[in-house]
Amino acid sequence: MKPAVLLLPLMLLTSVAHADDAAANRRNINVSGQGEVSVAPDRARLSLGVEASNVELKAAEASVNKVVRAYLAEAKTLGLKEEQISTAGVTINPEYVWDEKTKRQVFTGYKANRQIELRVDDLTVIGDLILRATKVGVNQVNPPVLESSKAKELTRQALIKATEDARSKAQLLADTLNVKLGAVRNITANDFVPQPMMYKVAQMRSAAADMGGNEEMGFSGGLIKYNASVNAEFDLVAP
Repeated sequence: MKPAVLLLPLMLLTSVAHADDAAANRRNINVSGQGEVSVAPDRARLSLGVEASNVELKAAEASVNKVVRAYLAEAKTLGLKEEQISTAGVTINPEYVWDEKTKRQVFTGYKANRQIELRVDDLTVIGDLILRATKVGVNQVNPPVLESSKAKELTRQALIKATEDARSKAQLLADTLNVKLGAVRNITANDFVPQPMMYKVAQMRSAAADMGGNEEMGFSGGLIKYNASVNAEFDLVAP
């Protein structure tokens, strides 16, 4: 029985050696691929704020609440629904100034602030939403953030393009080397979801009463680009 016991380790060593030789002799090729898909934005997020100061807390609150109510009425006339509007953000803080004579902080009143968040599904009203905000007293207007409602689908399309690009490069190299392209052995992929576009509206007020808000403010959405990259390792097969 002793020779049989010694035979098993020998067979294992031989098998490992053959596997190592096969790995050493295996020919492969590593390539990378890139994919990009561009699309015009079809929705936006608009963030606004109303701020007011008064020595009386109630007066400061009443001032910002009045402006918010007036703006919500304007937004609804432009087609926005309740589920597209949020006015939950409210802050009230006391205000002080430094008195150099007494060397202490002196209370001067209260500052009230309310935030308005809008989800805009119709980009044709972006300009009007901004113009009407300043008209009713909204004094904090951030640039609209442009997005695409098809972000997930577009990211996948970019990934498909990147994969096709990688395989195309591998096939080109294999043909040039007069060998056959084998199966893919390893592949890694990365997709890059773009940051929402911050559009800076150029305020070009016009006297033309019939001019739309987007035209009056020089608004143009541009394009959002979705990118993906792929790294792939293919086997090369001798003809």
